[in-house]
Amino acid sequence: MAEIILRIGVLAARDLAAADRDGFSDPYAVIRVAKKKYETAVIKKCLNPVWNSSFDIKLSQTNVPQHIIITVWDEDRFGRDFLGEITIPIKQIFARNNGGLNDGQPRAFDDPANQPSAYTLQKRTANNVVKGDIILKFGIIDDKNRSLEDLWHIWEHLCSCVVTR
Repeated sequence: MAEIILRIGVLAARDLAAADRDGFSDPYAVIRVAKKKYETAVIKKCLNPVWNSSFDIKLSQTNVPQHIIITVWDEDRFGRDFLGEITIPIKQIFARNNGGLNDGQPRAFDDPANQPSAYTLQKRTANNVVKGDIILKFGIIDDKNRSLEDLWHIWEHLCSCVVTR
């Protein structure tokens, strides 16, 4: 069975909305891939957090999600405030690598040509106060020393197996 490890780098955010009375937020990001959830650390009193977090997701023919959802929250003592969200279809996560110049081909996470991209945070409802971007990087982690061409074929095959439930 074809398998691949997708690394999601949640590097930083910039120009977030201030959710607290002191003019700051205490932001953290939540990454949802199918039924799994991953979280960055909370950065206190900050509108331009740097997380430099990464999360490895094993994808196989039986568990390729339709999309990845990344939500930025402000942590409060009693609850949290929504700061913005993005939804990226799994088939498009490599479209912006290298400034969109690699035609959506997957790259190794550590490939120098694989550069992070900024994604504008979106509202969930008209009442949300949202501003800013989140900086992300996507890449393949391969311990089997497969060629980029082999990884590309595996990625194409996995994208054809997207789970739509």
